[in-house]
Amino acid sequence: MHAVLITHLWGKSMRLLSGAALAAALVLSASSAVFAKGADISPADLAQLKSYTLSMAKIQGMQAAMDDAKKSGMDKKMANSNDNSQSLAEMETRIKAMPGAMAIFARHGLTAHDVVVMPFALMDAGMCVAYPSAAPKLADRVSPAQIAFYKAHKADLEKMKWLSGE
Repeated sequence: MHAVLITHLWGKSMRLLSGAALAAALVLSASSAVFAKGADISPADLAQLKSYTLSMAKIQGMQAAMDDAKKSGMDKKMANSNDNSQSLAEMETRIKAMPGAMAIFARHGLTAHDVVVMPFALMDAGMCVAYPSAAPKLADRVSPAQIAFYKAHKADLEKMKWLSGE
């Protein structure tokens, strides 16, 4: 997963983004080969990443869902599912196959698509904000609207425990 590379390359200066990577790993139960390197991502998956609309309501819903998952022990079940998905659709299918997890996410207004795509959209937008020189390299998967959203809500995003790895 490219998130591991991000954490490795930039360490503590990328605390928010590495937290998003951890959340993505937890939520997706992923060591996902699909995001090993950008060239391996299908055009359809790239389009889904780029077209995802970020919203604070969904991000706050994810925080509430992650809090509930931790309280119920579902976070451990999600982390141990060993997902080797090759596409976003496969990741969504695996999330849907965990009824306890989906019940928690749905209770907070999240779909499997939100659970899969939102962490990556946030991570990519955050990478572009923190390292503007990365934006051209991620242009096939992150939109100007996602980057603008991240900039506009950066202070609020930094308060989200699921994004900071707390």
